[in-house]
Amino acid sequence: MKQVIVLVGPKGAGKTTIGEFLAGELGIRFLRVEPLFLEAHVRLGASHPDPDRLGFEAVLASLAAALRECDVACLESTGASPHFPWLLAEMGRLARVALVRVLADPAQCIARIRGRDASVHIPVSQDDIARINALACRKTLPWDAVIDNRGRFDGALIRQAVQALIAEGEPGHGRC
Repeated sequence: MKQVIVLVGPKGAGKTTIGEFLAGELGIRFLRVEPLFLEAHVRLGASHPDPDRLGFEAVLASLAAALRECDVACLESTGASPHFPWLLAEMGRLARVALVRVLADPAQCIARIRGRDASVHIPVSQDDIARINALACRKTLPWDAVIDNRGRFDGALIRQAVQALIAEGEPGHGRC
């Protein structure tokens, strides 16, 4: 069975770092969501009546393509958009969806945001970051796992948690 691991947490929580780690360690296809949104907005965003929906449609199309090549894919989200439930439902039509909550200290999130390459992220104000992160932290979903990314990055615990999710879906799969 195909699987999608969705890393959900505030901006700056380390979702991209975790996704890239999983890609390298476990051979899972990782989709960075913000570049997909930026590309969709460059192509059609100004003329589209709902640019956020356009971004989520681009994510879904990329995920479907990845799942044609791989058994397991991973993507990241704050879960804060009103379109997120739609994306979850559509992903559920493609694969088993495992929801992973990523916890992070708010001050650490801000420090991480300030230190990253702005060209591959959707530009947002400090007020928007605070609003988005508040929504992300209050998000209540049927979590399949929780990754506590407060403090030091713990690759061993992250690998173990995700390997357990993959094993629940179908033993022996995970690599592209």
